[in-house]
Amino acid sequence: MRRNSTNTNYLKLSFFALFLVFIQILSNTFLFMPSFVGVFFAYIVLNIQKEENFAYIILCFIYLSFYELNKGFFLFSYVVLFIVYYYIFDEKIRNYFKCKNCIIFVYIVIAYVGDFFVNALFAFVLNEQLPNFSLGYFYYIAFDFIVATILLGRYLEN
Repeated sequence: MRRNSTNTNYLKLSFFALFLVFIQILSNTFLFMPSFVGVFFAYIVLNIQKEENFAYIILCFIYLSFYELNKGFFLFSYVVLFIVYYYIFDEKIRNYFKCKNCIIFVYIVIAYVGDFFVNALFAFVLNEQLPNFSLGYFYYIAFDFIVATILLGRYLEN
């Protein structure tokens, strides 16, 4: 009897990569379409210690790097933000907040506001023009919070 030789993990990973490309295209085409940066940052923070999700985490970092390139931010600022946040503040945030939705909200706010401050620091050090913080960030934070609450609520431990 012949076995099914297709591995569904590679198929899921391929569809996830195509989904990321599709979201990147839509967010660059339509102004009010959020790019879900907060959702992907929260996914990375929640799943960084799970070895089975390593390929998805790498794809999320690649997506965030493409986002930075398309929006004119400094390259790898999300990597710097993640390293600083995860090793200094993550355990304190998880111990301070007991509400799952509050933790997800903090992750999303850190993704947007923290990246703004990292880019402002890079711009200050390199004597470049400082980035603008617009009111659109609040719309993106609210929309990302709704989506992340639905998708990522199961990743937090009780």
